[in-house]
Amino acid sequence: MVQLTMDVGVEDAGGGEGVVEGGVEESTETNAPKPERPKFLNVNTEDVLDQPVGWQGWAKGIAFVVMWYGSILMGFFSLYCPALPLLFISRRIYRRTTEVVFTMWESYAVALMEVVYGVRFFVSGDVIRPQETSILLLNHRNRLDWNFFWGALAHGTSPPAHNCKIVLKSGIRKFPGLGGRHGSGSRLHREPDEGWIMQMSCFLYIRRRWEDDQRLMNNVLDYFSDIDHTFQVLLFPEGTNLTPETQKKSEEFARKAGLPSLSNLLHPRTTGFTYLVNKLRNSEQLDAVYDVTVAYPKTLPLTEIDLLKGRMPEEVHFHIKRHHASSLPQTDEGLKAWLGDVWVEKDELLRTTLKQGHFPGCTAAAPHPPLNSSYLSFLFWTPLTIGMAYLLCTWWVVQLWCFAHTVFFTVVSFATDGLQHLEVWLHRREEARLRKPQ
Repeated sequence: MVQLTMDVGVEDAGGGEGVVEGGVEESTETNAPKPERPKFLNVNTEDVLDQPVGWQGWAKGIAFVVMWYGSILMGFFSLYCPALPLLFISRRIYRRTTEVVFTMWESYAVALMEVVYGVRFFVSGDVIRPQETSILLLNHRNRLDWNFFWGALAHGTSPPAHNCKIVLKSGIRKFPGLGGRHGSGSRLHREPDEGWIMQMSCFLYIRRRWEDDQRLMNNVLDYFSDIDHTFQVLLFPEGTNLTPETQKKSEEFARKAGLPSLSNLLHPRTTGFTYLVNKLRNSEQLDAVYDVTVAYPKTLPLTEIDLLKGRMPEEVHFHIKRHHASSLPQTDEGLKAWLGDVWVEKDELLRTTLKQGHFPGCTAAAPHPPLNSSYLSFLFWTPLTIGMAYLLCTWWVVQLWCFAHTVFFTVVSFATDGLQHLEVWLHRREEARLRKPQ
């Protein structure tokens, strides 16, 4: 999920200048004091993260990463690449095909967490309506929120037919599943994403030059409007994940700006949010904004390394609150104030939740059971990944197929703004041809 949001190269209400882009830097000195744990982590999480990891933990984590990452690469070559001709035949069918395949892959990530590793998802509040074009606002508790968010979409969308988009740093579109950066608020930080797949899924990429970014995003959003395409945009308004360092900077900014203190969140940045609301509202696309809150009452993995060590959260809790587009303020200043108020309410909700162990309306004894689609997804993607990897190693035809598409996407990624903009250009050319007098 791919996890959104938006780098606009502008500092606004979020943490002031110099908000860090990743986790907390560790001291390289041998006798340096141990880094302070965040005050908002519970005792269980601190104890778990401080414990040494045995070989079972490493084996569990490595197996997860191999299966997850392998499904990205093998799924790209076996399912996405065969869909490329549709781009030149029917862009509506191409768009629908890539959306379906990406949603299928999301379900595999959820299946690995639920079916294989026993992660339990709790989702309370309103349901996300996939027939709506909407903005999803999520607090950024750790660097892995986007991955666990697929579980919220699986259990919190009715029917489960969403088309969730993420705003990503332009550089990662050049690589198939390698580590990149995704935008958050006004900053970016490193996450592993599926670059070429997300090009085909028509995600939004940015360069941190606002004039260029606005033009490119306008092109894609206008294209979605032209083809009546409904979608959801995931935003992390805080701009970076919550750490002691980022919280300190955020609170320093809040004191200077006269904002209320937050215990479990960073103050949100507003530029990306106000741009998206205004753009989608002006084109009559925006139906709703969803305030989504994530909490990890037990084990909280902070970084990708924790995941590699097999430190999976036992529980991930989500609470969803829907706001109809008509209820949003009409001015930029009003939208900024509205987002700030939402974050104050969210902080209080988290304070209560971390004491009780669950969100209101959701008890610890009632997690969502794994969906039947999760089992089907596991049975589909695991053999596909293994089988495609075997063919890639043994059959020259598959090797040539993968090599040819690797060359094609490398050229497109480095020589252009990405395949998604080729899709937009083809659409505009066809529209111009149809409007031209015969």
